[in-house]
Amino acid sequence: MRQLDNERFYLYRASTEWPMTVRLTMHMDGKVDGQMLREAVDATRLRYPYLCVSLKTFRNADGHEVAEFDDNPLPWVVTARRKPVELLGSEANQHLMAFAWWDDCIAFDFFHAIIDGEGAYRVLRTLLYEYCRRRYDSNLSREGVWIAGDEIDPAEMTDPATLEMPHNLSPQPVPPPPPAINLATCTVAPMAETSESIHILADEEQVMHRVRSCHGTPTVWLSLLMAQAIACLHPDSATAVPVITVPVNMRKALNVPLTHHSLVGGLFLPLSKELQDKSMEEQIARFRALVACQTCADNIQAYFWQKKQWIDSLEQLPTLEARYQALARVNDMARQMGSCTLSYVGKANLGAAERYVLDLRTEADSPNIVTSEISAVNGKFCISFMHQLATDAYLDAFLDQLRSQDISYEIAERHQRELPPIRNFRNITE
Repeated sequence: MRQLDNERFYLYRASTEWPMTVRLTMHMDGKVDGQMLREAVDATRLRYPYLCVSLKTFRNADGHEVAEFDDNPLPWVVTARRKPVELLGSEANQHLMAFAWWDDCIAFDFFHAIIDGEGAYRVLRTLLYEYCRRRYDSNLSREGVWIAGDEIDPAEMTDPATLEMPHNLSPQPVPPPPPAINLATCTVAPMAETSESIHILADEEQVMHRVRSCHGTPTVWLSLLMAQAIACLHPDSATAVPVITVPVNMRKALNVPLTHHSLVGGLFLPLSKELQDKSMEEQIARFRALVACQTCADNIQAYFWQKKQWIDSLEQLPTLEARYQALARVNDMARQMGSCTLSYVGKANLGAAERYVLDLRTEADSPNIVTSEISAVNGKFCISFMHQLATDAYLDAFLDQLRSQDISYEIAERHQRELPPIRNFRNITE
């Protein structure tokens, strides 16, 4: 068994309402061959033995509840249906990830405690290569793709939380953000019972031309458009302003570029009242300055180690349920600190097989009422806009912002958000 450390932040938060899971769906250029996909998944599993684990929860000799990873020799599950299986359950062979296919789609479901977007893209590159060399081209280039038979670098398994904490950190001061417009309490639309996903496709070249013209980055530019959309719907907000929460890959700052561990920090981009009256270029410049300050290495390191110390302090609580309850306030804090979450891992860079993928759609849960997950594949940006609202008020406001930037788009699909559920691993009966 392997003791958990960094994984505990997601593990202790996972629940039926917030499963801490993600679904990546590749829309292929032809009908999926289920047998070839099965073979590709089996080949992919051989490359990532450290992801072939199940979760064991038990009481130790002191009666303290413990969660650990155990090697899982069972195959990763591949289902010929759209509905996700329950991760960690028997239907998933107790694995923390699973795969599915239907029509021309391939889905990859995973638990955020074991990998994040960066780690998931690595698995997707391997899977896509193994599938497409069987389905389309036996001589397909594997450049930039990890495959079975490679020598596995031990650094892939390095958990930075097990390393020594630096003692000479000098984090830069970050101005506290103004109060955020909380869409859970101040929304202009009634809440819905379920969350919906709307997948918006835009031409990557057109988007990048506009991004470069105002000296931005895709994350900063899209965050600004989202903030402007929220501001338009809340013109009379006295003190609260749109604040966009942006997940950040912490690998570089922690000096663990190869690790598979889920390493996502967060930064906040507020569109202050003063900034709302500035030009697009000035707003972009301000957002970029905020990103640079909040993502400097010492700031990321300080955040990471503070979070670890906090999670360590929860270990004194005797049960997994008690630790879950202690972390429950994180979701309320997230809504109070940010109006919306917008996440862009970066270009998927799926290698030579990327030509066979039409687009990549990402669905994840978030405490925020509005969330956007962005992917870039084969010349297309896919903006997966998720909301739990009964009207399209925020969606329409965001689309208005895209049109104001002369961005053409299409809504490729909309449906109830599809996230894999997770087994209730906190129910320890023995």
